Amino acid sequence: MTRSFPVLVLLQLCAPALLYLLVGVFNGRTTGIQYLLPNYLFMAAPHLLVALVALWPRARRPALLWILSGLNVLLVAFQLWVLFAVPVRESGLAWVFYIPLWGLALSVCAVAWVVTDLVRRRSS
Repeated sequence: MTRSFPVLVLLQLCAPALLYLLVGVFNGRTTGIQYLLPNYLFMAAPHLLVALVALWPRARRPALLWILSGLNVLLVAFQLWVLFAVPVRESGLAWVFYIPLWGLALSVCAVAWVVTDLVRRRSS
């Protein structure tokens, strides 16, 4: 893998923080910066789990970047759902549904990872 792989992973990990800040600006509140870290850790939990896999040199494949991109798309879609389909007074509670959603997404990615790895090993 190239030297740019860690940089690309770090850029993917910045997306949840950027999304949090943009939603704050969209909602007209710029004072939410003090809550950036806990919200980032919640929003980026699946991203951070995938980034842990990227620490293992043998696991560094372009598929990890695709998984991180997919998780970012899922996060943006979920945020849009919360912004435009959930009543404001229930928006905090709606984030509880994010946990099983990313759990399902990571499970699908893990199964696909194992299957493609098995196919790759058999064809070698």
